[in-house]
Amino acid sequence: MKTLKCGDRGKEVLDVQSRLKSLDYNVGIDGVDGLFGRDTEAAIKLFQQNSGLIVDGIIGENTWCELVESRYEPGERLLYLRIPPFRGADVLTLQRSLNCLGFNAGPEDGIFGAKTEGAVLDFQKNAGLVMDGMVDDSVIKVMAKVTKDGEPHNSEAKIPDRNGGYASGRELSELTIAIDPGHGGKDQGACTADGLREKDINLELGKKLARMLAAAGATVTMTRDMDQRVSLYERPAAANHAGADIFLSIHHNSHENPKAQGVAAYYFCRQGYYSEAGRVLAEHIVDRISGRLGLPLIPVMGRNYAVLRETEMTAVMVEPLFITAGGMGEKLADGELIGLEAEAIFQGLKEYFA
Repeated sequence: MKTLKCGDRGKEVLDVQSRLKSLDYNVGIDGVDGLFGRDTEAAIKLFQQNSGLIVDGIIGENTWCELVESRYEPGERLLYLRIPPFRGADVLTLQRSLNCLGFNAGPEDGIFGAKTEGAVLDFQKNAGLVMDGMVDDSVIKVMAKVTKDGEPHNSEAKIPDRNGGYASGRELSELTIAIDPGHGGKDQGACTADGLREKDINLELGKKLARMLAAAGATVTMTRDMDQRVSLYERPAAANHAGADIFLSIHHNSHENPKAQGVAAYYFCRQGYYSEAGRVLAEHIVDRISGRLGLPLIPVMGRNYAVLRETEMTAVMVEPLFITAGGMGEKLADGELIGLEAEAIFQGLKEYFA
């Protein structure tokens, strides 16, 4: 899709404004006029913040998909398992209700997959409904009766993962790990002061980590192993196809202030649900990187990024350091620092599965 930003105009902007207004976001005094002005940008930023997305005021692939999917209300359409799956706010509400009632619908990601269908079938059986996996008015009405005002829980609640997010002593040799070096092709990401590109740093780190994991007996799959563009939704799809146990998206941070520094990582979070396994894994990784590189630790954060939401396994996005920090380009250029990053991530993974 075409990326939209402040200053653009046309029917695509008109569509975005209409969707924002239908969700009760204020697009300004001029309303739906097809001009991407500051009011529209502010509305998009608020939507992104509420949706757990990167708050940049730009309509990219992830923001557009979230905007489209947010319009669906429970009972507005018939839901069932299909390919491609149904997605949207109505599916998310269904999953939250099922999980609240004790029927395991899996991650509350707004995607109607096999686990969600299984939970629907269990609910229909217990409610004395026809067990067909179809979510129609009859299912919605019965569910509304057994939840408080149709709401499963407040926005601060969550359904805990089994084992508190831990992985119960598995060996790396038993695992398939997907490594996703961020950016690539025309998308170069951030740059160091002397022109070293994030896409190249991410790829080098991904390859070093892949070699370490393979040497430990793990099966490794990479979303890209060369300088090429892989779309946002192709990345998690490749990991799902490979049947990966862990998904690691590799990025590096940037900031206009060259003094900015720190180790960051993200796990899947959407409204009241978050991946406890993702949070615990992220904490192990950032702890190791911080100790190995001597960098300050930024508390791990839950986000609704596509690569974290669309993956069917435990997923983490890691940013080991700010490549825009003073002198960082020179330190990264010889490869030694990237090797230390790879060793730290590798140790974090080992500790998580220990």
